[in-house]
Amino acid sequence: MKKRETRICMELLVQVWGMDVNGKVFKTPARTVNVTPLGARIAGIKTELHRGSVIGVACGNSQARFRVTWIGHAGTVTAGHIGVQCMEPGKYIWGVALKRNLEQDQVSA
Repeated sequence: MKKRETRICMELLVQVWGMDVNGKVFKTPARTVNVTPLGARIAGIKTELHRGSVIGVACGNSQARFRVTWIGHAGTVTAGHIGVQCMEPGKYIWGVALKRNLEQDQVSA
C-alpha cells in the first residue's frame, strides 16, 4: 500500500470545467475541502462525472488538468465531492506553500 500525502484542510474557491457523463460541457464554481501538492478534494460539484475523467481546475490565476480519482456517493455527506490528482507534473495551482512528501513523488513516478 503506497503512502498518501498529508492532506491540508483548506477552503479555496475554484472553477471546475470539463465534460459530464453525457458528453455535455460544464463549468461550475466549487471549493476545495483539502489539498495536497498533487491533488485535492473538491466540493460543490453538481455535475455527474466518471471516475477517470479529465477536468480543468482553476484557482486564482493558475489552472491545470486533473484526473477524477474519487467521487462521493449520492445521498451521503460526500455527495458533490470529488477527489482529483494533477496530470501536469510539477504544476501547482493552490497558491499557498505546502510541505511536499518527496517519497510520494518517487512512488508516483
